Amino acid sequence: MRVLAALLAGIVGAIAGAGALGMGLAYLFTAIWGSFEGSAAMGGFSIGMPLGGIIGLVLGPWLIMRQGGPSPGKALAWVAGAALILAAIGAYTWEYA
Repeated sequence: MRVLAALLAGIVGAIAGAGALGMGLAYLFTAIWGSFEGSAAMGGFSIGMPLGGIIGLVLGPWLIMRQGGPSPGKALAWVAGAALILAAIGAYTWEYA
């Protein structure tokens, strides 16, 4: 059960990490180099998405599988809650994009 929770945590971590780091670097690069045709934002997003995905894919299962981590039921509840929050944010942004 803990392995399933770790797998789901890796998927959710990759999605959340990719989006968060991609948007963060896009904002940071735009603040540093300006917004000429969005090139800085596109560069930051194209660098941040893969890095955030890899970091989230590694960090999610590690948080579940580490020694003294949460019980499998509690871990699965956290992962399911995070997935629902991501789905709600995605539905909201899809509706109003």
